[in-house]
Amino acid sequence: MDAHPSGDGGTLIVTRTVDPPGLRLEGELDAARHGELSEALTALTALHGTGGEVRLDLAGLYFIDLGSLSLLSGFGNGRRVVLDGLSPTVARVIETLGWERLPGLVRGTEATS
Repeated sequence: MDAHPSGDGGTLIVTRTVDPPGLRLEGELDAARHGELSEALTALTALHGTGGEVRLDLAGLYFIDLGSLSLLSGFGNGRRVVLDGLSPTVARVIETLGWERLPGLVRGTEATS
C-alpha cells in the first residue's frame, strides 16, 4: 500500500492511501478531531469522486466516538466505505451501535495481531 502522509501528528494521524484508495487512521478519533476527519474525507472525495468503494484502514485506531462514526457513514453517500483492521474495541462500539444504523459502512479485513 503506497501512502502519502497528512495530519499533524497529534492524537490522530491521517494518511492517504493510494492502493487501495482511502485513508489510514491512527490514534483516537474524538470530537476534537471531527474537523480533521471531515477535511481528510473531503480531500479524498476531490481525488476519487463520489462513486465506487473507499477503504479505511483502522488498525491503528484505538478509540472512535459516535460522531466520528456518523461522519464516516455520511461520507459513504451511495458508496461503500470498507473498514479494514478494526480493533476489538472499535468493532465492539460499532456492533453495540448496530451496523444497520451506519449505512454504507462495511466490515473489511480483520486486524492482525
